[in-house]
Amino acid sequence: MALVGACGFGGAYTAAAADRSAPQSGPAPSMTVPITDKAGNAFRLERYRGTPLLINFWATWCPPCVAELPALDRAATALAGSVTVLLVSVDRGGSAKALPFLEQRAITTPVIGFDPKAALSREMGVRGLPTTFLIDANQAHSWSYLGPRDWDQPDMLNSIRALLGIKSTT
Repeated sequence: MALVGACGFGGAYTAAAADRSAPQSGPAPSMTVPITDKAGNAFRLERYRGTPLLINFWATWCPPCVAELPALDRAATALAGSVTVLLVSVDRGGSAKALPFLEQRAITTPVIGFDPKAALSREMGVRGLPTTFLIDANQAHSWSYLGPRDWDQPDMLNSIRALLGIKSTT
């Protein structure tokens, strides 16, 4: 399934903005702003230092974000034990808005975080949704993807593992 488009914070992006080429590579962005977990407890992404992260910024009002949620859920299962998949909702309603939405869609495998004031997403340079960052275990290097992807497809899973230097378990 090919997904197209991306949602902007100030309006719709063109399909061209949701480029399917290789991700942008560079130093990991600053990630110091705390977000909250399902229980309402604040945490920082440094909590996951030592484990690679796939961080997806999304919102319930973003159709491309919603379309890729099942693939992210399946990718979290496929990558379990080697990469932590973290869904970060930027919905203003926080967990009260996003948790029931995810539960209705049976999205249960990824770690869930809430950034209702978009503070972490601004700090990390998110310009549109969905935006996903692949962060190495040392939180020193990252790859960023604008727009939806087929996260659960073998070629994407192999690409993630290759970028992070993880051997495939299949």
